[in-house]
Amino acid sequence: MVTLSADNRVLIEDSKYSYLTTNYASGVQAINILNAQDGFVAGDYLLLGLFGSENAEIVQIDTVNTSTGAITLIAVTKFPHSESTRVSVLPYNQIRFYWTAIEVVDNNTPLTGYVSIQASDWYSTYNDEAHSTGFGWFIFYNSTTTASSQASNSLPYAGFENNTIEDILSDFFSLLNNKELKLVSREDALSWFNEGYSRMRNRLNMTNVEYSATALMPLVISGGVTEYLLPDDFYALESITALMDTSDPTAMGNLSKFAIEYIPLRLAFSYMGSQTRYYIRGKYIGFVPTPTTGQTLQYMYTKKTTRLSSNSDAVDLPDNGFYVIKDFMMYRAKMKFSDQSMASTYFKAFNDGIDQMVIAAMDRDANLDEMGIDDSANC
Repeated sequence: MVTLSADNRVLIEDSKYSYLTTNYASGVQAINILNAQDGFVAGDYLLLGLFGSENAEIVQIDTVNTSTGAITLIAVTKFPHSESTRVSVLPYNQIRFYWTAIEVVDNNTPLTGYVSIQASDWYSTYNDEAHSTGFGWFIFYNSTTTASSQASNSLPYAGFENNTIEDILSDFFSLLNNKELKLVSREDALSWFNEGYSRMRNRLNMTNVEYSATALMPLVISGGVTEYLLPDDFYALESITALMDTSDPTAMGNLSKFAIEYIPLRLAFSYMGSQTRYYIRGKYIGFVPTPTTGQTLQYMYTKKTTRLSSNSDAVDLPDNGFYVIKDFMMYRAKMKFSDQSMASTYFKAFNDGIDQMVIAAMDRDANLDEMGIDDSANC
């Protein structure tokens, strides 16, 4: 699988590669590749050298001698190449750029035709002088097989916001020195980011119900059916009611009046009462006794963390909590290095940041804090 990015280096992450076995001048059409008889076929596109190198170029195989490893090219090389030059098989040799006004992929808005990937640069680029706002994205293309890659993530012309994955990862990598950068991949960083984000959201859900609560939602139940699948992002049920008139602006004030009471799972199937109770079992919500008629219930739940992966995905945390995630990422990174002395420092900073975020998120209504005993307290 090819990971898409504006950085051309990702093209060869999962590709076959080998090395030249002798020195070659420019204008050569026949080359020898180590182990070329293993997996190199006619029609393949080859990258000679590494992206960003001055003499890197993309060539196409004409024939392969599977006995000797000799390869002939469809066209002669443009640059000289030394022995042990890395040779990589590329799934695509061209790229096409697109523009959209909103962050939705649209194949009907190309900025360019299919243009050759720029092997001698780190990036294949296009300067769009027609638009100053909107989103850019691209696809890779194989001009021989006509195969296209999936679309890349959309890239905002105005740049990424501070709370987006791209900006957070960029800040994280800027905290590493050159030696450490070689040990941390983007996949590592994204995994650590999502782990830290999940920890922060789970802590928030435990202390602040309203922040990630959904709106009032319908749950249609049928006669004779006991259990119903919950949404994929379900974390915890906050309320479930029956007989509610959702057109009434005061309906939310009637949650307790029409609430369905909870029953522990261990007691659910021995329940002999007639009043409806609900239970939670894994991904399901169930009702006992089993409903005999259909009706629509109204419920709210707290959402769990969803994994983020797109460059423009935004982190949803109160009080600029996205800044704290980088401390957790640095903690994980330091644990990977031989010198782990700073790991505990970053982990403490992460937990301190969560505490501050929780404090800021707990008092978001108009009720002022005061000292004293509440009138409803039982004392």
